[in-house]
Amino acid sequence: MANLAAGFELFRGGHFTEARSVARQLIAQRPDDFWAHYLNTVASAFSSEIPEFEVNLSALENAQQNDQGQVYLHYLQAWHALLARDTEKALWHYLQIADDAEGWLARALIKKFRKQKEIANPAYHAADYIVLPASLPPQAKKPAQNAAEEKKAAGWLYEPKVKKKLPRVRLATFSWARLSVALLIAAGGASAFLLYSRYTQQPVRPEIPALQVADSAAVMPVGKGARVLYTYRSRDAIITDFEKAKQLLGERKVNQSRFILQRLIESNADFQSREKSRIFLNFIPDLPFAEFNDNILLRDIFADTKARMGSLILLAGELRDAATRSGATTYHFMVREGEREYLVQAFRDGNLPEEKLQSSDKKSHIQIYGRFRGLVGEQKTIYLEALRVWK
Repeated sequence: MANLAAGFELFRGGHFTEARSVARQLIAQRPDDFWAHYLNTVASAFSSEIPEFEVNLSALENAQQNDQGQVYLHYLQAWHALLARDTEKALWHYLQIADDAEGWLARALIKKFRKQKEIANPAYHAADYIVLPASLPPQAKKPAQNAAEEKKAAGWLYEPKVKKKLPRVRLATFSWARLSVALLIAAGGASAFLLYSRYTQQPVRPEIPALQVADSAAVMPVGKGARVLYTYRSRDAIITDFEKAKQLLGERKVNQSRFILQRLIESNADFQSREKSRIFLNFIPDLPFAEFNDNILLRDIFADTKARMGSLILLAGELRDAATRSGATTYHFMVREGEREYLVQAFRDGNLPEEKLQSSDKKSHIQIYGRFRGLVGEQKTIYLEALRVWK
């Protein structure tokens, strides 16, 4: 099995031709080896050798199959059906594995087919429709314990509870003096605890998702006329960026983490890496202003507008105009950054109070902490959703 694992490592590294050569040697030694046929088939799929893929798929279907490999075979058969524009047959294969642990991509594609009836150019996007095992051969799943064994292993949970008798209170010992002293002690302890918590409380660390792309990262070819925000040259760069986004989120650098993930989503990375990046975005919290430590420059917004969408930003400038309608207010103000001036438009909801700015006596000065929502108008005005406003 060492040769099979080495061949799969070559495949994961993008060396599809070398991986197919290893698979053919294994097939010559063991003609009925399912996983050797699988490696040969999936390597020809990723190298877009369609005629060889069809021949290898037929040999894979005739090989000695096992229950563990059925889900991966269905993914290959569904992709083959998509090549022939047979959407109904592809859906049938996806429905067979939708309830499996590895059927998460099948469930996502079933939802996608409900909206989009035909997929364009599936031959050049094999990684978007095929789930790969973590290793070859896959590790066998441990058999689950039956209910009797689980109950025996945790038998102490089922022992009868011992009823404890409550202490008997003697009413004769009650006095107002003792009650007053007890209340004073409790109030003093509560006040001390609140003061201690206020001055020693550490900022809550954001939740880091238990996601990784090392088992699925792949660089997809960029077709002529295709528009991608960023082009990766190797799968290692995809893995490095994803892990860096997790590290930045742990340091509460939410803007930098969001920038890397949104750039990865709009890149030539494989489908699984891009979908995991979309899930990752939901873990990025809205930091309160007191914990915000990741401001960005306005020139960064114009350099990468799409990747900076949703970023938090703190701006201060000269108020030019403010219009209130139905309780909500729209501010227009100028912000100077270096030698350049930028026009900014911010929207404040009617439920958000307007705070007093202590650091300036000018009535025209305004400071806003908000979320970047895009560029509007012919002048490309920066538009913010205000989270806090000082005026």
